[in-house]
Amino acid sequence: MTGSETTRELRQLQRENKVPKMKIVGCTAHGSAEEVERFMEAGMDLCIHKPIVAYELQKILGEFEA
Repeated sequence: MTGSETTRELRQLQRENKVPKMKIVGCTAHGSAEEVERFMEAGMDLCIHKPIVAYELQKILGEFEA
């Protein structure tokens, strides 16, 4: 399953109250505008680009908790 497919499935399960609401952060090495748009249309909350820097990921996750 791709990340977009997984996101769509999770969002459907949330609508059916089968899984709790959650934030979904995609990660891509390509990062074309079209790809990021597809991720967001699938229901992701954010898309980050590789390589991932640990402190940047911590910051992003911290913002979701706030």
